[in-house]
Parts: sequence; C-alpha cells; structure tokens
Amino acid sequence: MKYDWILFDLDNTLVDFKEASLKSFRSLLESYGISHADELYPIYQQINFEVWKSFEQGHLSAVELRSKRFRDFFLKTDIRHIDPSEANASYLNYLISYTTLLEGASELLNLLHKRVRMGIITNGLKEVQRPRLKALNIIHYFDSITVSDEIGVAKPQAAFFDHTFGISPFISKEQTLVVGDSLRSDIQGGLNYGLSTCWYNLSKEKNETQFTPKYEIHHLSALKEIIF
Repeated sequence: MKYDWILFDLDNTLVDFKEASLKSFRSLLESYGISHADELYPIYQQINFEVWKSFEQGHLSAVELRSKRFRDFFLKTDIRHIDPSEANASYLNYLISYTTLLEGASELLNLLHKRVRMGIITNGLKEVQRPRLKALNIIHYFDSITVSDEIGVAKPQAAFFDHTFGISPFISKEQTLVVGDSLRSDIQGGLNYGLSTCWYNLSKEKNETQFTPKYEIHHLSALKEIIF
C-alpha cells in the first residue's frame, strides 16, 4: 500500500451532491408554490458558490451562511414571502433524503476497508453531513470525520487539517493522500499542508489554478491504481 491514510472529501467526491442539490432545490420551491425551479437554480448556484467561497476564506461564519445564501437568492429573484432561515432548514432536510453515492464509491470503500485507514474531510453543515453518512450506511468505513461547521474552520485553512491530524490515530503527512473534487479547498488545502493530493475531476475540467495535484482521476475506480 502506497498510503496508510486516505482523506476523502464528501460532496461530489463520494456522494452525488449536484443531483441531490437540484432535487432539493426543486422540492423546496415547489413546497412554496414556485414551479420554475430549474430556471432559478443557476442563480442560486452562483450565489451559493460565492457564499461558500467566503466561508472557506474565513470571511463568513457558518451561522451567517445558513441564512445569507437564500436571503441573497430571494432578493435577486424578488421572492419576498419565504423566510431565508426556514428555507435553508427545509433544503437541508431534503438534501439528506436525496443523497446518493457516486458511481464506484461503494465498491471503492469496500475494497479499501480494513486495508487502509480512511477519513472524511468536508466543508459542510453539522445538521446534514453526519446524517447523510448514516443514511447512506457508510459511516462505519471511516476512522475520523472532520466537518467544518463542527470545528469552526474550513478547508483549505491549515487549522482544519490540524484538527483532522489531531483526531486521526497513527497518521503521518508522508503516508496520507487527500482525494477531492475541489482544487481551491481540497487540493490547495492538502498541498499547503504538505500532503499528497488526488483531484477527482469527474467532468474533465481544465485546471486553471496554480494548484497542481500529484494525481488526477476521472473515475473513482482509478484510485485503486494509485493506492495499490
């Protein structure tokens, strides 16, 4: 085994966040009698991206994030009759119910289980991340779980990885691989911390950042060739 520890991002690395998010957004708006959710979703996506970016950079708290993304979205789209905090809570409940594993995730976790130690490193909200892991029945695979909202700091900040290394037994930087889909949080964070990184680039996007991962894969099954 080339690595003793594999630290996995969660959303769009092991679970299909894109599909779950769209379904949750549709259900949320439909519950308020709004039928054109697919037209509005790109607006929400851009606002959500900017809000999470601010959170990851330490400019926004998780408490502020919970209301700001929907407050900004409702202002942008002139929707006035929905409470942003209430909308966020409903959206997260839908997200738990709609979450599914990405293709190849179950097989990979089964293969690696008890052969390497595995951890979850996720920028997410505490009321949704662990419940999703439990709902998918995969929480038992992981020796450590770090959720940004629980510790008050997010990837790519070094303090996030300090926490992960503090709760992970027998972990060393030299024998740890970070696997994630985000260049700015997973790959940047791992590189800055002195870890090997693997970019899960499912959509085969061009890397236009200054962050160069050690590995790049387009399907989770390709990770086997890196680890074994």
